[in-house]
Amino acid sequence: MFGEVYAGEAIADEPSKLIGRRVEMTLGDLTGKMIKNTNLKLLLEIEDVDHTTAYTRFIGHRIDPGYLRSLARKGISKIDSAVDVITKDGEKMRVKTSCFTLKKASEAQVKQIRKMMEEIIINRAKMLELNKYVQEIILGKLSSDIYKVAKKIYPLRRVEITKTECYGMEEKGR
Repeated sequence: MFGEVYAGEAIADEPSKLIGRRVEMTLGDLTGKMIKNTNLKLLLEIEDVDHTTAYTRFIGHRIDPGYLRSLARKGISKIDSAVDVITKDGEKMRVKTSCFTLKKASEAQVKQIRKMMEEIIINRAKMLELNKYVQEIILGKLSSDIYKVAKKIYPLRRVEITKTECYGMEEKGR
C-alpha cells in the first residue's frame, strides 16, 4: 500500500516470533516528509518475515485523542458516526467519523448530517479498493468531501475520520 519503507527495528530471537506484532507510526515517519497532520497514527501488523525484513499490512489508523479534545468546545455540536463498510475488493472495515459544528445544531440537523456522512462513507467504499480508500481517508479527501456536502445543512468547523479498523482478514486466511 505504501511501498517498501523502513519503519523501524524489532528485536526477536527468531524471525517467526515477529509475526503478529503491531507497529504504530505517524504518516510523516512513513513517508519521510514533513506532513502537517502529525496527529494521525497508522497501525500496521507484521504478517511475513523474510530473513531480516518484516512485511506489514495496514490494520487501521487513529487520530490523537488530545487533538480531538481540542476541537470540542462548549456551545457546539459534535456529531459522531461509526459505519461498517465493505470495499470494492471485499475488505471489511469500520470507519469512525466526528463532525464539529460552529454552533449548537438542532437534533434534526444532527441526524441529517450523520445520515449524509454515513452515505458518503459507504458509497465511497463501494467504489474504491482498500488501498485507494485508505489513501483517501489518510490524505483527508474523504473528510473534505463530507465537509463540502454537510456544510450546506449547517455551518461546520471540522470533519475528521477519527479511526479505522480493518477486520475480516481471518476469514480470508490471511
